Amino acid sequence: MKPPKFDDKNWKPVPRVPEWPAYEPESLPIGWRHIGTFDCDPQRSKYGWKIFYDGCHLILRDVNDDPNPFNGKPFRSIEQYEFPIQGARWFVDNIKRFFLKPGEPGDLPAHKFSLTEYCGDEKLGISRLVDCYARTPGYCFKNQSRCEHPDQDLCQCFDMSDEALFKEGGYLALFTEIAERYERGEL
Repeated sequence: MKPPKFDDKNWKPVPRVPEWPAYEPESLPIGWRHIGTFDCDPQRSKYGWKIFYDGCHLILRDVNDDPNPFNGKPFRSIEQYEFPIQGARWFVDNIKRFFLKPGEPGDLPAHKFSLTEYCGDEKLGISRLVDCYARTPGYCFKNQSRCEHPDQDLCQCFDMSDEALFKEGGYLALFTEIAERYERGEL
């Protein structure tokens, strides 16, 4: 069986929204409100994810100021992911679809390991990962409408191990709390 031929006449990339800068912690935009810190995933973040809301978007940030392991000089790394605020509810509602039995309403076909849908104007996704990080399985919450920082061609992918996602007080609880706070008008 031959693979299908690429048809460049009908190919349409996912439209990308303009890229945001990865802001330095000392100069965050004035409209960003700090709504929480998540420090229950030490494999992913040494100091904890800072979570912001700008009125439309959920922003997850991690800033590490560590010595460079090669020369000992200070080195700053910034990870930043942006999702529409409705993406928190979308993630919570759709992660459950991976666990439905075949034939149940909303189930994913047995051969599917990912799901993508539009949430507002941005295309979001969830993928099952065999090797999330540190050789553990997990899930990826993707914003396919936004590029990774800085200036990369790949979409933003926020990886979570099974343990960090499903444990008490884990990422699933975090996204559920954010969705409920937004729906109650508390953000």
